[in-house]
This record gives sequence, C-alpha cells and structure tokens, in this order.
Amino acid sequence: MTHQTNEKAPGAINTEGLTTDTTNDLNFATGARPGKAIATQVAELAIRGHAVHPLKDGGFLVCKYGYCYAANDFADLQAFARRLGVSQ
Repeated sequence: MTHQTNEKAPGAINTEGLTTDTTNDLNFATGARPGKAIATQVAELAIRGHAVHPLKDGGFLVCKYGYCYAANDFADLQAFARRLGVSQ
C-alpha cells in the first residue's frame, strides 16, 4: 500500500467532538468559580507553615505543629486565617 505525500493520515479528517458551540465551558469564565480564592487562601496559609487539606464534605483541615483545625467551609477557613493574622 502506497501513500502519496499529500494525503492525510487515516483518521486525521475526523474532527468530531473537537469543536464546541457553547460558551459555558471550562475555557470561558462565565460563572462564579471560587477556585482562585481558595487557592490563594491555601497558599497564604502554606507560606506561613500551615498545611491545608481539602475534605470531601467541602471543609478544610488546617494543621501546624501537631494541632489541627477543622473548617466547615471556605468562609470558615477565611475567618480562621484572619484570626491567625495570615490574611486581612
């Protein structure tokens, strides 16, 4: 079987599923996404030596020096960081 050099490889013309006609996709910031705020708060705590572990129920476990604090949600994590003087 010989191929001419200007032929496309088998399957190269199958573009099904590669394009999307919706803007409500992960590539478009159309909704509220708290991921950046959470990552920033976790980073601020980490810089000051606290280990932050996300929990399956949406909470967080903050640990340092063998002590742990269980934050119920992101708002609780922010309040705890403010009490520690990590964020404002």
